[in-house]
Amino acid sequence: MNPVDHRALGAQYFNATWDLIDLADRTPAQDRDMLTLAFASRQHWIEAGGSDENLATSDWQVAHAAALAGWTDVALAFARAAVERADASDVPTWMKASAHEGLARAHAAAGDKASYEIEVARCRELLAQVDDEDDRALVQSQLDSIAR
Repeated sequence: MNPVDHRALGAQYFNATWDLIDLADRTPAQDRDMLTLAFASRQHWIEAGGSDENLATSDWQVAHAAALAGWTDVALAFARAAVERADASDVPTWMKASAHEGLARAHAAAGDKASYEIEVARCRELLAQVDDEDDRALVQSQLDSIAR
């Protein structure tokens, strides 16, 4: 039996999830596939002994996919998990901002405007502390893409 390269599979499924996220229009089947791929990526990062950064990113991506698919309970649960992991660990500040963007997205998908605004403000507060222009631009583009 060949050993499983969980890191490679985690990255492969992460990228496949993004291929579906990037589609302008998805079918319900593609929404389910998108979420399944995000969960598969997450599980492989767990199996690989992923870092806090890997696991916060995985939870963030599950939340992102779930929000886009309209599965708001799943989106909120995983966005909260991403924020908790990011805020409790030594991940870069841009990643903490990104986690709060994910929670803002989940709240927007759930129709909770007040909580959305709180998370957007927290994300922006963190972004103001990020020195790298590319990292700031990435998270800002995520924030700008939230359907409200």
